[in-house]
Amino acid sequence: MSQQHPGSTDEKTAPSPLPTLRDDPRTAATAPVHCGRPMPVRLLDFADVQDHVNHAVAQAALDGRQVHACECGFLQEAPLTDGPAASIVPDGGAMLFRPFFTRRVLAAAGRVETAEWSFDQTLGDAGPLAVQDAEDQSRRLWAFEADLEGERWRLDQAVETLRDELRLAVRHGVPVTLLAREAALDEADVEDLLHPGEVPAQSRASEPAPALAAAC
Repeated sequence: MSQQHPGSTDEKTAPSPLPTLRDDPRTAATAPVHCGRPMPVRLLDFADVQDHVNHAVAQAALDGRQVHACECGFLQEAPLTDGPAASIVPDGGAMLFRPFFTRRVLAAAGRVETAEWSFDQTLGDAGPLAVQDAEDQSRRLWAFEADLEGERWRLDQAVETLRDELRLAVRHGVPVTLLAREAALDEADVEDLLHPGEVPAQSRASEPAPALAAAC
């Protein structure tokens, strides 16, 4: 049975048709040690059918970290070293992992849609604020603004997660046209998310929808 590091996922032991470990000379001196040896960097594994470890590897990449793996199955995250982030896809495997990245983008887009709906529902609750009692109205207004701020924060976080997932996918060779189709977005929306500095920022307080345009 493979070991499990706190915060990591069980390692699959089935043989993989692709190399799933990479010895990175930049991290050799600082790589975590297990079983008496430095652990190489864990890459995406095509044989990880449930994608448990693959998602852990992708999330670590989004967080500026990388997963190291021991031959015994033990996993441990460590910060990335200086320099550009290395690919988490095995050499020659970019096409095989496109569905993996597009599924993550689709899930992130779904969370944005849910957050947008929740934000709009909270915004629509402003109707009952108009009451005659000034103290009651002030209390309701305070509660409404607090709820709206919380929903706005959740929406912003969902949009940022979608942006990070899109960038990760594009960095690993997934075409923007494919990502837009899988996430049910316009290509222009995807480009705006990938390059937010190229469009003027808008205030969602005055323009609550659509969220993708407001976040950019």
